[in-house]
Amino acid sequence: MSVKPNRAYRIPNLFREDGSERCYKKRRVDRQPANRHHGPVETLIELRGLAKSYGRREAVRGVSLSIAREEIVGLLGPNGAGKSTTIAMLTGLLSPSAGDILWEGRSIFDAMPEWRRSIGVVLEDLSLFEYLSVLEHLRLTARLAGLDQAETERRSGELLDFFQLNDFSGTIAAEASQGTRKKLAFALCLIHSPRVLLLDEALNGIDAVIVSRIKALLKRLAARGVTIILSSHVLDSVETVVNRCVIMDRGMAVLDTSMDAVRGSGRSLEQVYVAALHNGERGLPELSWVG
Repeated sequence: MSVKPNRAYRIPNLFREDGSERCYKKRRVDRQPANRHHGPVETLIELRGLAKSYGRREAVRGVSLSIAREEIVGLLGPNGAGKSTTIAMLTGLLSPSAGDILWEGRSIFDAMPEWRRSIGVVLEDLSLFEYLSVLEHLRLTARLAGLDQAETERRSGELLDFFQLNDFSGTIAAEASQGTRKKLAFALCLIHSPRVLLLDEALNGIDAVIVSRIKALLKRLAARGVTIILSSHVLDSVETVVNRCVIMDRGMAVLDTSMDAVRGSGRSLEQVYVAALHNGERGLPELSWVG
């Protein structure tokens, strides 16, 4: 069955409203994220003393965070700060050297099959099947997730429209541009209706029109109960979409704040970010030949 492109793009309607979710209720004591319902904050994911070492090098050093349902959390920091390693541990691709990750009160490492069915992931290393086409990727992923053929075709068509991939539906991954590959990876992470999105530098390399659509979609998904963790070292790509920022440096979370607090401080996110990473540093290192 071929996929017929729709003329007008629309945000994919990827979720059934069956109300079947459970939640582990716990009051946050360290900080309170924005809560549009004004009720108790529901902790969905908790990082407890999370650490990862490679020999003597500590990539992540004792990170502890509580993440509420419906939050869009930006993991920010320079290259090598530990963001990607943290995301990789959240996906289960890496095992921590110490600490744990709880999901609704349970360790994800004790419930890995269920956890992986609940998450959508975009990693910096896209890991596509090089000789499958864009449409074949979508169909394969949907069927592996248990969608029937009709639902597979419907969602595939909507995602092709949304990411402007109709003209590339028959292109194999090996011959696709980096931007097309990135949009395909994003489409794949959405097709099975995940309840948690783990996005590692996911907006880099995508054209501005699609980035604008993705940001609108992420906000809509969060409003429908999806929890989103988005890592980036490019502040402009996340400033308008996240409602909480966790700044990492040298494997540690050095600042955890809400975007409301940033805006209320009278400073830009860039100013807060630079201050957190370079406290007390003044001026730029000199390049002698530039002057």
